[in-house]
Amino acid sequence: MTAIDHPLECPAARRSRRPRRPRGFGVAVPRAWSAAAWQRRTSALLLLGAIAATGLPARAEDATVSGRVARVAIQGNRRVEDDAIRAVIGTRVGNVLAPQQIASDVQAIWRLGYFDDVRVGLFGGAGGRIVVFLLREKPAINKILVSGHDEIELEKINEALDLQRGAILNIAQVKRNVEKIRELYIEKGFYLAEVSYRVRRVADERVDILLKITEHAKVTIRRITFIGNHRIPAAELAQYMETREGGHFSFLTSSGTYKQQDLERDMSAIAALYYDRGFVNVRIADPLVVLSPDRRYMYLTIHLREGEVFRLGRVDIKGDLLWPREQLLRELKIRRGETFSRSRLGLDVVGLTSRYKDRGYAYANLTPLTNIDADKRVIDLTFEIEKGPLVTIERINVIGNSKTRDKVIRRELRIAEGDRFNQSLLDRSIERVRALGYFESADLSTERGTGDDRIVVNIEVRERATGTFQIGAGFSSVENFIAQAQISQENLFGRGQRLSLQAQVSGLRQMFALSFSEPYFIDSRWTFGFEVYNSLRVFESFDRNAVGGTLTWGYPLLDDVQLFASYRGEQVDVTTRGRRGLFGAGLSQALPSGVRLANLFNDGFTSSARLTLQWDRRNNRLFPSKGFFHAAWVEAATDLLGSQNRFNRYGAFSRWYYPLLGPMILKLNGQIGVITSPDPNGVPIFERFFTGGIFDVRGFRPRSLGPRVFVLESPNPGARLFAFNKGGNKELVLNAEVEFPIFDKVGIRGVVFTDAGQAFDDDQAVSVRGLRHSWGFGLRWFSPIGPLRFEWGLPFAPEPDEKPIVFEFTIGNFF
Repeated sequence: MTAIDHPLECPAARRSRRPRRPRGFGVAVPRAWSAAAWQRRTSALLLLGAIAATGLPARAEDATVSGRVARVAIQGNRRVEDDAIRAVIGTRVGNVLAPQQIASDVQAIWRLGYFDDVRVGLFGGAGGRIVVFLLREKPAINKILVSGHDEIELEKINEALDLQRGAILNIAQVKRNVEKIRELYIEKGFYLAEVSYRVRRVADERVDILLKITEHAKVTIRRITFIGNHRIPAAELAQYMETREGGHFSFLTSSGTYKQQDLERDMSAIAALYYDRGFVNVRIADPLVVLSPDRRYMYLTIHLREGEVFRLGRVDIKGDLLWPREQLLRELKIRRGETFSRSRLGLDVVGLTSRYKDRGYAYANLTPLTNIDADKRVIDLTFEIEKGPLVTIERINVIGNSKTRDKVIRRELRIAEGDRFNQSLLDRSIERVRALGYFESADLSTERGTGDDRIVVNIEVRERATGTFQIGAGFSSVENFIAQAQISQENLFGRGQRLSLQAQVSGLRQMFALSFSEPYFIDSRWTFGFEVYNSLRVFESFDRNAVGGTLTWGYPLLDDVQLFASYRGEQVDVTTRGRRGLFGAGLSQALPSGVRLANLFNDGFTSSARLTLQWDRRNNRLFPSKGFFHAAWVEAATDLLGSQNRFNRYGAFSRWYYPLLGPMILKLNGQIGVITSPDPNGVPIFERFFTGGIFDVRGFRPRSLGPRVFVLESPNPGARLFAFNKGGNKELVLNAEVEFPIFDKVGIRGVVFTDAGQAFDDDQAVSVRGLRHSWGFGLRWFSPIGPLRFEWGLPFAPEPDEKPIVFEFTIGNFF
């Protein structure tokens, strides 16, 4: 029996890029194996025993014998499936034996990272050559033990790791996780933190990973110094940096924390600022980082050379022009003689390219060519345009919608398969998909189709939770005990329908409601919705109990403009006995049953029709951060509809959303309303306007603002007078607030606001001077059960019967 000539070995720790040919095999393998590696060869007897166990022939043939491969065998793998190994090797049954291919297979198996040892044996057989890959798997991970983590919780560290118990040991992966832990510490300001690892064998096939953390003291950026900035002040440069100097409240925020990635972005932002000011030759050196002797503080020094300011000279457009050259030049934002600005140049590049892409030239290429005259400090600019072929959309793929149906997404698109390419319509389409509010993210990408005149559009979404089941309770100084239960789904069965069932009970209100809406009724452009409810609202001077419902139909007039027609029917009962609330006294003031104000307290059946016109350009209907939302409406309750209560209501609101620095959002709201009645008794009190509270003018008790009249406590002429809020027939409400992140990862945001509002009587003119004003602050938690609002309002110039600060909380967004 002939012993096997040197089965191929390739220990991972001894791999080399240069191949050599070992004795007895015409196969290229990695060079520079250690003597110890060769000593690890399995003896011929053991190898033959393994071969015999698999039914391979007992006699090995000369490895140089040519022929075809009759069989490929894999031995020694326990956890890694055969199919995973066969997927990376190229040696196949029936192929001519190729030593170069076997060497490539060895390398491919090594790259899997699962094996300590890879050997190859070659044997002869009646039907051809038999190739055997003999493998030794790396041990499996038994435990992952972390020590030295005093400043960061173990749970946070585990979230950053992708090592798993039972997985095959991969040293490269362990090293990557060491870096992940270090990056986690750097984000928290522990710039000097050290992380090391050790592999401890606990059994023949299992090891423990020991991760040791040495945190050292937290490092805070004490000072950032600019050197060489003669034309732009350091304070202005600092405004464009994410990296900030630490302050007294750095422990609450991330200011003063050194992050290498942020600093690199900061250098790019500063360079972009200089380019926009005409300093095209600005040079910024790598920041100099110096630690204080006690290693607690860091000092950053940024050296730069500004250079000279350049102006624009001649501006021209050449190439494939679809419009007259003079027309294109007039539409450019940059002008000859002005200071060069890279951002304005970028806007013109995007604008010109978009014009071509909107005409179907998806692959249009626009190149700005510059000619710099350093002596005159002038830049001549030429736009070179290549329009490319006219392109048609071959296919639109929707990816990632595991719950939402394809049609819910596709019906928001403003372009279809087979249409000519149009960039603006694609941009508008993805905006509409994002505005649905069903997705954490929605991204659009394109790739070439089957031909140069074809393109494939990919829309990739990531679903978010759109359903809520919530049961909550709390206490408010305004409403006493508050309890709420709600089941809602904004994307019912993935069809884009909305269903909500809710119940609210507090000292000032009770509400039981069921609502449903379908934005595309039976796949048409019509919107349909209904709501049924039973509600009780406690005002300062009366209670309003209503049972009823609404039906709503809508139709889009334009892409973002929709007209709604609604019918409301409800039975209203009004009591003046001063309901004391379900769980406490509340704020209702007892109005003696003998008191009458004309006929304001008549109750009865209300039957009304309402028309609403909406213009909605919010980027997200549930959590908007950009865009606007305008609406105007008119409602008529008339005896022609069988209404016992007669009135006409007119109203409008305008809401704006602006992203500010970073993730801060400025929100503005203005609302006005007017109600009149042909009835000589006037507008029923339960339809009049009562402002104040967390839903309009914060800092005042709910529904406490409005015109007041003094009435007797009883019919007795000598009774005491008290102020009675009868509500207004006109209202004006203005709100401005800035929302900012506090702990954004868990959905906690802060808000500062200022409100103004008032309800006006028939004989009062709506006036800004007549408004009541307030300011305040609050917290908002976008929790799994819905958005929670906790807000403190402080009225300006409070009256004697008003509190200096009013705290309220509720569930739901404001505007």
